[in-house]
Amino acid sequence: MHLLTKLVVYDIVTVTTAIVKIVEKPWERVSVDGQPHEHGFKLGSEKHTTEAIVKKSGALQLTSGIEGLSVLKTTKSGFEGFIRDKYTVLPDTRERMLATEVTALWRYSYESVNSIPQKPLYFTDRYLDIKRVLVDTFFGSPKEGVYSPSVQSTLYQMAKASLNRFPDIASIQLKMPNIHFLPVNLSNKDGQIVKFNDDVFLPTDEPHGSIEASLSRSRSKL
Repeated sequence: MHLLTKLVVYDIVTVTTAIVKIVEKPWERVSVDGQPHEHGFKLGSEKHTTEAIVKKSGALQLTSGIEGLSVLKTTKSGFEGFIRDKYTVLPDTRERMLATEVTALWRYSYESVNSIPQKPLYFTDRYLDIKRVLVDTFFGSPKEGVYSPSVQSTLYQMAKASLNRFPDIASIQLKMPNIHFLPVNLSNKDGQIVKFNDDVFLPTDEPHGSIEASLSRSRSKL
C-alpha cells in the first residue's frame, strides 16, 4: 500500500499528500464432500481494513483494522456495579449472554516511509496476531472462559492486551455495540410462569448500548 502512496506523491509534482484505503473481504475456499474445492469460495464475515497517509516529506500515518467481527458467549457475562439513581430500572445481573460486533482500528508507531519493516507479509501477520489477541481476551480459556462484568470492561481489557502484546501499535480504538438476546418468560394457559433454565432467548434490535473507547500509549495520537 505504501508503495502506491509513494508513487502518487513523488511522481506528481502538484500532489503533497496521498491517502490510500483498502478493504479486504475474506473469501474462503469451500469444501464439497469433505474436500477443498478447486475454484469454489464463499464470502466470510469480518473485513480487514487499512489506510496509509503519506506526505511528500516522507511522513507516514498507517492504520489497520477489523470490521464486522461478530462474537457471542452464552455465559460468564453480567452487568453489575453501575451507577444508580432514581431513574434506574435495570437490575444487576451476573448471568446473561454477551454478543457484539467488534470494530477495531489501530495505528502503527511507524512515522516515516523508511521506517516500515521490509519483512514480507509483516502486516498480514500482525493483523492476524491482533485479531487473535482480541478474540482470546473476549472469550478466555477454552474450558473456563473469563467473566465479563460489562462490555465496557471487556472492551478495555481487549484494547489493553493488544497494546501490551505489540509494541509497534501506538493506539487502538474499539467499538462494541450490544447485540441483545433477552430471556423469555413463558406462561401457560392459566397465566402461570413456566420455569426453565434460561434456554429460550429473544433477539432484540432496540434499544441497545453502543460502547466504544480509545486506548493510547503515552504521547501517542489515535
